[in-house]
Amino acid sequence: MSFQRVLEFAGLSDTGLVRAHNEDAIEICAEADFAILADGMGGYNAGEVASKMTVDSIRQQLLRKKSSTFSSLFGHKTSIAMRWIKDAIDLANNQVWGAAQESAELIGMGTTVVVAFCHYDKLLVAHVGDSRIYQYRSDKLRQITHDHSVLQAQIDAGLISEENAQFSPIKNLITRAVGAQDDVEVEIHEHPMEEGDIYLLCSDGLTDMLNHDQILHLMRQHADNLKLCCQVLIDSANDQGGRDNISVILMRISKLGSQSLKNYILSK
Repeated sequence: MSFQRVLEFAGLSDTGLVRAHNEDAIEICAEADFAILADGMGGYNAGEVASKMTVDSIRQQLLRKKSSTFSSLFGHKTSIAMRWIKDAIDLANNQVWGAAQESAELIGMGTTVVVAFCHYDKLLVAHVGDSRIYQYRSDKLRQITHDHSVLQAQIDAGLISEENAQFSPIKNLITRAVGAQDDVEVEIHEHPMEEGDIYLLCSDGLTDMLNHDQILHLMRQHADNLKLCCQVLIDSANDQGGRDNISVILMRISKLGSQSLKNYILSK
């Protein structure tokens, strides 16, 4: 008997109504049970370079690890899988940092990143920056990442309330980014999954335009259709001004348990 996960994915990325370029990047690897989202920053086009480079590098590294003999022998250990993810982000950081040092046009580029990686009955969540992952379970929405931002540090210190934080002029000042320095601090945790869970990965182009209750309302209305839900979330963010690029990935845990067959579903 092997462990079965039936997963359903959908994802969309939109330039928004103000920005000239889309500096977000998303990747869904349904065949390997993980998804990646990055939100780049930097000079002209540099953010696009950083986010694309990061997503591509992490995808390649995780696919290589999951398909290796090493994986087949030791993949059952959560600590090993968490090390894969951290190492993949570290390598991406080295690549982005190195590229920025070699080109004047790319100096100062960097990117946030979030990775959602299914490992047996656990979701391994790694992130750098203020892109987020939410868990939608039993009609409730919960943020399971903690922003690496100046504003979040102020909230944690009690200097500003959650209610007033949405009006802060420093929303987008992050304290960690892939490629911003020659090393990066990755936050990574494991979360038990349950059948019916939906996980939302998103850039701040969504969360700056829609608050927690608005996202929850839209999830409740459209959770049965992930592709439509992605589109409605993006459309709603644009309706509120669309001041940044908007990217979302939704992942539903349709089945979880020990079975003799593994199945995957990818929404198109």
